[in-house]
Amino acid sequence: MQSIIYARISKDRDGEGLGVARQEADARALAQQRGWEVLDTVVDNDTSAAGRRPRAGFELVLEAIESGRAQVVIAWALDRLTRNRRDTVRLIEACQRHGATIALVRGSDLDMATPAGRLTADLLAAVARSEIEVKSDRQARAALQAAEQGRWVGGRRPFGYEADGMTVREAEAKCVRDAYTSLLDGISLRQIAYRWNEAGMLPPQGSRDGSTSRWTGSVVSRCLRKPRYAGLSSRRGEVLGVAQWPALVDADTWHAAQAMMRNPSRTPTRGDQRMLSGLALCGTCGATVHAGGGATGRGVYRCSVGSHVVRRRAPIDELISAVVVERLGRPDAGRIFAARAAGVGAAELLREAEELRQRLDGLSEGYADGALTLSQLRKGTDRLRGRLEEVEKRIAATGSGPSADLRNLLTATEVGEVWDSLDVAGRRSVIEQLMTITLYPPGRGVTVLRPEHVRIDWRTS
Repeated sequence: MQSIIYARISKDRDGEGLGVARQEADARALAQQRGWEVLDTVVDNDTSAAGRRPRAGFELVLEAIESGRAQVVIAWALDRLTRNRRDTVRLIEACQRHGATIALVRGSDLDMATPAGRLTADLLAAVARSEIEVKSDRQARAALQAAEQGRWVGGRRPFGYEADGMTVREAEAKCVRDAYTSLLDGISLRQIAYRWNEAGMLPPQGSRDGSTSRWTGSVVSRCLRKPRYAGLSSRRGEVLGVAQWPALVDADTWHAAQAMMRNPSRTPTRGDQRMLSGLALCGTCGATVHAGGGATGRGVYRCSVGSHVVRRRAPIDELISAVVVERLGRPDAGRIFAARAAGVGAAELLREAEELRQRLDGLSEGYADGALTLSQLRKGTDRLRGRLEEVEKRIAATGSGPSADLRNLLTATEVGEVWDSLDVAGRRSVIEQLMTITLYPPGRGVTVLRPEHVRIDWRTS
């Protein structure tokens, strides 16, 4: 008879697969003793049989039975093969249809072709399921008690902390602190996600397919809602007390951020979706244009005074976005637009900040060329970064500098990605600082957007 071996262990804490290796060795010994040919060994390592997540190895066992390739399934024990009634029924029915047998290293054979075999399998699976439920209840009670005492109950490494859940990982912790500050300053969650990704501070857990995951606005939102960052212990969303691990922000900041994220006004309304509404001008009368619906149901920009200009929104928004990204990607963009947006008072500070950044780049090049030692590089970098932080604080204090979104665009290596990460309010703010847009009527019979239909006057002087 031809057989297939199935091995599984729920928790492989060392990642060495020793548990399944031992199961396979015992199963092969049983097959040799019975004179069965082993077609294959399938393994579900570090996988629970109690949950609803599919087990690839178990599915292969069912396929081997259904196809008739295997007449015997060998497992170390029945609870290694199945521990929920749904999978038990699937296995029993497959074995019954094809007259297959379940052979157990620790237990009697279960011949599914007989009523006694099916009854025995069902009873054993029910006992195993009961054991799981008792164990789960005990673990839940222990986790609740730990949370009430402010202890970490274990699990995935929290962003901002080491794997023990108690020790602060300072580089990530700084991102978390800055995120709360930025959120209260009105920066969008998408923009915070972009900053974390750009800084290389990716989520502690990868994607389910094993690839590297990245932050999104919704994932950042779930992260910043966690009470642990205020030094609070919680269980299933309920705050239970003060935690034993260090807080990253004070409770007032955390509660203010929660109120900010719950505020419905942070969700863009229909009116907020119009990038140029109230900003662009009518080329005929000079009045502002506003967004509305066209005769075909498509969104348009329309002169607020009359019907001088009626143009589809989407092509114009795409054109303006492309122009902004292209212009801010040029080498001279920072010098021209940052100084213009800042005004005379902050222009000198902006120039000094740019010089400091260039000197920082020069230090790195000097070390790479061997002109500087590592000690000299570190000392010089610390000194210049300290000075740069002071200058940036003074720029922010003037209140006349470019917006945070425009500064991010002017210093970005990938301007397009930063622009895509901005919400509509952020894009409108940038456009207002950079340019004046005038829309002209296309003329009779013309429906395609042409360059001469949109005039852009840059605010560079």
